[in-house]
Amino acid sequence: MIIRPALSTYLVLFATLFRFTASAQIKDTLRLTLPEAEQQLLQKNIPLLTQRYSIDSARAGIITAKLYDNPQVTFENVLYNHTTKKWFDFSYEGQNSLQVEQLVKLAGKRNKAVKLAQSGVRMSEYQFYDILRTLRFSLHDNFYDLYYKQRSLQTFASQIAFLQTVVTVFTAQKELGNIAPKEIIRIKSMLYDLQHDHLALQQDIQQTQSDLALLIRVAPGTIIQPQLPDTSTDKPIAQQYTFQSLLDTARSNRYDLKIGQETVNYNHLNLRLQKSMAVPDLQVGFSFDKQGNFERNYNGLNVSMPLPFFNRNQGNIKTAKALLESSKLQLQGQEDELAHEVMNSLELALQTEKLLHEFDPGFENDYGKMMNEVEKNYRLHNIGLLEFIDLYDAYRNNVLKMNELKYDRLHALESLNFSTGALIFHP
Repeated sequence: MIIRPALSTYLVLFATLFRFTASAQIKDTLRLTLPEAEQQLLQKNIPLLTQRYSIDSARAGIITAKLYDNPQVTFENVLYNHTTKKWFDFSYEGQNSLQVEQLVKLAGKRNKAVKLAQSGVRMSEYQFYDILRTLRFSLHDNFYDLYYKQRSLQTFASQIAFLQTVVTVFTAQKELGNIAPKEIIRIKSMLYDLQHDHLALQQDIQQTQSDLALLIRVAPGTIIQPQLPDTSTDKPIAQQYTFQSLLDTARSNRYDLKIGQETVNYNHLNLRLQKSMAVPDLQVGFSFDKQGNFERNYNGLNVSMPLPFFNRNQGNIKTAKALLESSKLQLQGQEDELAHEVMNSLELALQTEKLLHEFDPGFENDYGKMMNEVEKNYRLHNIGLLEFIDLYDAYRNNVLKMNELKYDRLHALESLNFSTGALIFHP
């Protein structure tokens, strides 16, 4: 009477614990559309968040450049008055003096420094958008790659399951003498090849999935299943554009090019600032002396300026000139590289779109139906082993190549977006 309830309670707790442990071992599956992935990229990606702080840091530089120099105050009092025999004598007979000085920057140094800081902010902002362009391309490319690799993996899985069934049935038939041993050996060899390729594709998918998860900061081990509508039947996009129109778009939207242009402007502003540094600044001050000067309660105006006989900031000016010329050459190199990138991406997009649209849209479905009939007829021994293997290999290669071609098309269109810095293709 006492043991049975305790035993039943133990069994219930054990079953509950087992179910909890089993469910904990099941990996989470995240079904994700491309817009949802982009939203997570903007909200969670570490390089993007870090660059936003860099922009705030650069903006703080403008505040610093706008600040005026602090005035300097000097006060002096007699330590020991031998006449009155007093320490720190603040009486009428005591001596003290006061001096106030303010640095006045000439040649527009402050305004030039502010403009230089503002240029630095623009470069930080351009760097943010250029990082976003790169990360968005990586996100889209990994998203498409993972989607079509998972489709190919399903093909491997279905074929492996079918061949495993065939091996099991044929093994039983072999024992009855109805199947030749060489036929089973050939099917097993085909099965092992498929399993090896299946494993290699799984490892490739794992790396692609890890790269995608890192971009959107998904927990390790989460299985990401991209959700993507079929875009293979869309009208060609690349042929709607000319090279010159795409190049003009790239020149207006590529933020790495804008960084190069702003670097030239930054170095130009820095050269102007360094030239202004050759002009000495003015030190203006007021002084008061209680009784240490030619008259009691002396006050005077102080004006001082270093004479630019030796140091006229020659070295920094020369460095600034060299940096300016170097940045101009680098900008020219960027423009040349940009033209080649746009041309290559356009040619790649045109080639892949042309090849994909030469295929019959119903070819895949017809091929799939035919393979179902092939599997049925092989089980019924209506076709031979060699014919079955040839058709099966051809079907698998067709599926894999078609998935690869569809990915290549999307990759080419995303490369067009990446090279122009604009959404030429918007899935």
